[in-house]
Amino acid sequence: MLVCSADRRPGYAHLKPVDFLLMSSLTPSPELAKEEYRRALQKIESLHGNMAVLSRIGQLLRNPNTGIDEIGRLLQTDGTLCANVIRISNSFAYGVGFKSTNINEALAKVGFNRILSLVGSTLSRQVFMKDLAAYGMTADDYWAYSYFCGLFSETRAASSGQSADEAYLVGLLHAIGRVVINELLIKTKVEVYWDALIACEEWEDLLVGVRHDHAGGILLKSWKFEVGVHQRVSDQKSPTAIAADPVLLVLDYARVCAELNHYRLDGPEWRLPADHPFTQSRDFDPEFIAADVERTRLNCRQIRDAMKPA
Repeated sequence: MLVCSADRRPGYAHLKPVDFLLMSSLTPSPELAKEEYRRALQKIESLHGNMAVLSRIGQLLRNPNTGIDEIGRLLQTDGTLCANVIRISNSFAYGVGFKSTNINEALAKVGFNRILSLVGSTLSRQVFMKDLAAYGMTADDYWAYSYFCGLFSETRAASSGQSADEAYLVGLLHAIGRVVINELLIKTKVEVYWDALIACEEWEDLLVGVRHDHAGGILLKSWKFEVGVHQRVSDQKSPTAIAADPVLLVLDYARVCAELNHYRLDGPEWRLPADHPFTQSRDFDPEFIAADVERTRLNCRQIRDAMKPA
C-alpha cells in the first residue's frame, strides 16, 4: 500500500506528505476511468436508492393538496427510515411535548415546514455513515459538514426569496459526489489522501478525471431530484454561478465556514470567514449571521445526539 497524501486532522496524522508528481502517474486510462466511474455511480445508486424518497417528498411538499397520510405511506416503505424519523421527531431538536408513536404523529408534530429537514437528517445519516478515507474525513465529520451546510442554507434562503426546501437539499447533498470519488479510489491498489496543499477539484481531476460536484449532480439527477437541486450541485464551484445565485453564494460561505472550523459541532463559538464574497452582499449582517451559525450548530448537535444508538 502506498500513501500519497495526508489529512492533518486527528486520526490521520500518521500519513506522509503529498507527492503530486507521483499522483499524476496513478491516473487510469480514459477508457478504464470511464468504466470505473460508471460502476461507482451504479454502486452508490443501488446502495442508497432510498435517497429517491427525499426527492419524492420534496415534490409532494410543493403540492398544496398533499396530506400527511400520503407522506407517511411513502416513508413506511422503508422500516428503518420510518423508525428513525419517529425517534428523531421526539428529540429536543423538534421540541418537547407528546411522544410520537407512529409516522403520522411524527410528521404532524414537526409540521409541514420541517418534514423535509427531518427526513433529510435521517437519510443523510444512513448515506454518510462511512468514512471518506480518501478525503481524510470521518463519517461524523462528513455528516456534520453536510448537515450544517443544509440547515444554514435553509435558514438564509428566505431572506433572498429562494426556496428553503431547495436550498436545504443543495446544502445537504452538495458533497455527495465525494462518496463516488471515494468509492473509485477504494478500487485502486494505491491509497491516495487529499489535503489542502492542492485544490480539491484539481486533485480529483488529476486522479480520477471527474470532480465531486459533477459526480454529485449526475447522481442526484438519477434519483430524480429537481433541476434546481442537481444543477446547483453541479454548478457549486463555478464562480459565475455563485455570483448569480444567492443559494450557491450562501452554500459556499457555509462550506468555507465549516471547513475553517474543522466541522467541530462542539466546543467554542465558530470563527467566521472574513473575506468571503457573501460578506459583501446586502443580506449579510455580522451579528445575525453569527447567531444563525450558532443556532445551526446547536440544531446539528441535537440531531446528532438524537441519532446515537440508545
